[in-house]
Amino acid sequence: LQSSSLPVCLRLSMGKASRNTQGRPNPAAVNNAPKQASIEDKKTVAEKEAKFLAALQQLVGKDIELTEDKVREVIATLTPEQRAELCAEGQDLREELVSGDHEEEMQLFRSELNNRAEKHDLPVEKDGEHLYKKITSFMQQSNSSIPHLYVLESAVSSPYLVKLALTEAREASPRAEPADLDAIEAECVRLKIPGWCDGEADGRPPFVRRNLLLIEYQMNMTRMPSVQLGKSAGMALAELAAKVRRLLDMLFKFCLQNRWVKAALTVTECQAMVLNGLWDQNECRELMRTKLADNGLKLPKLVLNARAADVRPKEKVMIKVEVTRVHCYTEEEMAKYKNTLTEGECETREGWWMIAESLRNNGKNDATHKSGQVVPNALVGWQAMGPALDAPTMTCEFEFEAPETPGEYKIMVHVRSSGTVGVDVRRKVSFQVLPTKRVAAMSSESSELAFGDPEETGSGVTVDDVPPLEEHEEPPQLTTTMPN
Repeated sequence: LQSSSLPVCLRLSMGKASRNTQGRPNPAAVNNAPKQASIEDKKTVAEKEAKFLAALQQLVGKDIELTEDKVREVIATLTPEQRAELCAEGQDLREELVSGDHEEEMQLFRSELNNRAEKHDLPVEKDGEHLYKKITSFMQQSNSSIPHLYVLESAVSSPYLVKLALTEAREASPRAEPADLDAIEAECVRLKIPGWCDGEADGRPPFVRRNLLLIEYQMNMTRMPSVQLGKSAGMALAELAAKVRRLLDMLFKFCLQNRWVKAALTVTECQAMVLNGLWDQNECRELMRTKLADNGLKLPKLVLNARAADVRPKEKVMIKVEVTRVHCYTEEEMAKYKNTLTEGECETREGWWMIAESLRNNGKNDATHKSGQVVPNALVGWQAMGPALDAPTMTCEFEFEAPETPGEYKIMVHVRSSGTVGVDVRRKVSFQVLPTKRVAAMSSESSELAFGDPEETGSGVTVDDVPPLEEHEEPPQLTTTMPN
């Protein structure tokens, strides 16, 4: 959607210019009331628009008129790198539209994006609102990890997937027969899958039941050999699974933008389980190993190291992360793998999310403010990594401003895969915020790097207790620009 929003920015800029030249009074001339600051703000907006339009003009051609159709035509031919450059040129204008007083333009912007999304069978704004309400409702009550069932049920009850369930009434649509759903539910009860025991399914709307049962089958079909779906039900399952993955992708990015770290971590697990047809991060490691081996790949094994130096209040904290890929492919393994590729097929690259979580609690499930409100752990940084199969390591850095209150602070660094089950790692790293008083020299102890306790892939080791932040203290804030 970000790339497709470029013509919208063009329309907004051109539309605004045309309205200002068709009899609308100059805002600076009305009663001579606006302040100089307001004039400067408008000048800044105009400069941002001019910068974006100049970048578009360069792509379209110097002597070619900037029309919406022409811009769409050119953007369709851009490489991913060119699209990224153009998005960067329009970033200031996009931020101005979002944060400034541009209600009319924003309505047009949102309407355009929603119309395009719906046209291409993608989630729209009301789906984001639905997921927002679900996730925030849970976070207001607990700082615990969000259960997989809660995330999946939130997704399958979205308007995007409700519409899919309702289309079964049409003859031409793939259909999951009632007998298929009943058979899946019986297996869910037999396997004691959360959400289907002791009356937990009572009162669930039919369309949510339909969607949730099909997704449960997608993740548990190897444990449900007695269930044999017909061709139509199989098509319905494939369509639903693809759209659930699409919604989870949307939700994950939404979690990152809102710094919902617990939700983001759960979503990556759901993404991997739905994609691979597996039901648990720990129980399914060997099944995941087999699936990868069938495609000439190895199950990832990572060792994570993270370190941070002590700082003074308001100084920059730098967390340096290095991940050793123990499963790094040798030359012989790479040659063997390449022989399995078909003509024109690209080599696989692994995908990882590096996520830094500011820990608030003290070994408890919840961190609660003195007002009684649950205060969740916060995301202080994230990066995407895509190493080649023969890359020995991955490295990244997280930088943010240190809190004002002296004391010990702890960050949990997570390495997450949204495409492979049972390979995530995490490591805790601590740093001291030292008092602000002047000292002749820092002790060697305070200047040493602080290392967390390492955890290897799939170890599931529980971390030790973590001192809480002060009740009035905000978690460390990320100050660098994060990737889109």
